[in-house]
Amino acid sequence: MSVFVSFRLRRIVRRLAYGRVGLILVFFCVSWLVSAVLFYYAEHVRAGRHDVDFEASLYWALITMATVGYGDITPSRGLGWAVAGLTAVLGIGVYTLFISTVAERFMDATVRKALGLGGLKGKRIILVGGGPFCEEALRELERNGLLAVTGLVLESQPSHPLEADYTVGPLSLKTLAKAGVGSAESVILCSDDDSRNVHAAALVRRLNPRARIASVYRDESARDILELLGVNVLIPVSILGRLLASGGFEPGVVRFVSEATTAAGRIDLREVVVTGDPEEAVRRAESTGVIIAIVRGGEVLLPGEAGRPRRGDRIIVLARGREKA
Repeated sequence: MSVFVSFRLRRIVRRLAYGRVGLILVFFCVSWLVSAVLFYYAEHVRAGRHDVDFEASLYWALITMATVGYGDITPSRGLGWAVAGLTAVLGIGVYTLFISTVAERFMDATVRKALGLGGLKGKRIILVGGGPFCEEALRELERNGLLAVTGLVLESQPSHPLEADYTVGPLSLKTLAKAGVGSAESVILCSDDDSRNVHAAALVRRLNPRARIASVYRDESARDILELLGVNVLIPVSILGRLLASGGFEPGVVRFVSEATTAAGRIDLREVVVTGDPEEAVRRAESTGVIIAIVRGGEVLLPGEAGRPRRGDRIIVLARGREKA
């Protein structure tokens, strides 16, 4: 038993020795005990003061190191004064070291956060990747008031300051875990490289089987792989070509889609999920705007052909945007 206790104590001391806070704590305890012993010797043993026992010496040393000095216990001349001066100097040194260490820790954490070297905590939405897709997604999340709960995972330092918190590192399980992907509700894969999105999707699914994953893709083969990996929402880059084609003979459609897909426009497309009473969900949707479609499974239905909404349906509402409001 004594060998086990000794081993545990050695491990504790070793761990304390690795950190500056631990070293300061050890230095404080040693200084406190040494000051108390010296004061006990100077006042109780040499000066013969019976009112200064070892407990009183411990109390005096602690108060003196804190430079409070209530005056209820005062040293005698000679050695007592020398001990008091040494104790005060040690106290000032210990507290100065402690405050500078704490300030350095805060500064280090701030710098690491600013450079994306730290982890992310409490983020519901994680964007993985970089480039114009991610930047636009981030702006839209900001317009919807979700910036505080959004984090980014980047493989290199951004070229300009970002409003959202981010972490920088290679696309790996360690980096994604540091970013809090394991507890995120949604993960958006917004790289313009299909291979990187496929790689990221596999890592995300390993860390968080329950997360909703949305990804952009270019090639149909990448779409099939992403679907097999459990990506919930797949957005093709080819949608831009469709809008370009509409711009040639239906420019109003392009304007409508552009306005409706951002919360900052005059109109905004919103979604109401039917989780309870369908009639209550319909009332909530109609109080928000005009119902224009119902998504049931993977099928988009018009209100007239959808019939009575069911649980799990997603009611698409055309509502006023922030610019109109």
